[in-house]
Amino acid sequence: MNKELIPIKFSKRVENALLERRAVLALESTVLTHGLPIPRNFEVLSLLEGLCLDSGVEPATIIVLDGVAHVGLDDVDIVRLKAKLESGTEVQKLGRRDLSLAFAAGKSGGTTVSATMLLAYAAGIKVFATGGIGGVHRAWNHTLDISNDLITLAEIPVIVVSAGCKAILDLAATLEYLETNGVPVLGWKTTDFPAFYSCESGLCIDSVNTAAEIAAIYKAQQNLDPIPKGILVANPVPRELEIPSEVINKHIESAIAAASQKGITGKALTPFLLSYLAESTAGKSVETNLALLKNNVVVGAKIARELR
Repeated sequence: MNKELIPIKFSKRVENALLERRAVLALESTVLTHGLPIPRNFEVLSLLEGLCLDSGVEPATIIVLDGVAHVGLDDVDIVRLKAKLESGTEVQKLGRRDLSLAFAAGKSGGTTVSATMLLAYAAGIKVFATGGIGGVHRAWNHTLDISNDLITLAEIPVIVVSAGCKAILDLAATLEYLETNGVPVLGWKTTDFPAFYSCESGLCIDSVNTAAEIAAIYKAQQNLDPIPKGILVANPVPRELEIPSEVINKHIESAIAAASQKGITGKALTPFLLSYLAESTAGKSVETNLALLKNNVVVGAKIARELR
């Protein structure tokens, strides 16, 4: 990858932070473009970036606007994005495979985990906090629906902090896929792989207790592995805000059945399922999602400070 040929524009604050070797934490933008309505999406952006600053790191929200990757958002960029969303201008959902087309065609889009990882790496940022990664979908043996997030973790040396993977997925198969591709999965103060809305899935992972441990593991891995890989840090949602698995699983089964009945697959599947859950849980899933996003930013900031 020729980083110099990637069209990247740094915000003034992120550019200064990188030049001064201060801690920077990457944030994805699909929660802005596809996850929440206006004005709630911009309120959440301000909240998450404020958490970063309170934690001593510079937030670098990553998005593509008119064919240019923005690493960090200046005020003028936020105004442009808001105008696009309010006017109904097409703002796509961009995974890693979609970036080249977006750059060449001058498209705009929110970046998913895979695209954010790639652009963070190109920008020299080592840590990225998100909600939950994509993974192996249920019935994958019939559909071959496996998120590129997993392949990107096996190829891009960025630490991703998430509440495990989205609970709509096949969690056991996702962990198997990551193991096959040599991606470390580290539980933040837990040995149980979190299930996004729930603290536990019953699947065992290695535990770490400090950001210093994660930084040491990351550095050791980059020296040992001929193909640098990412690390998944699985951080459970705060216990008091979780939706127990026996409760959320019933909603998930209903959501999957509804998607199947409507013939919804591919890129449209995850947004449909999450929207269905928001409605069927009377907003509880959205509340839990926002809680785990904030929690992941706090942990991501700790790791970023260790690796600055």
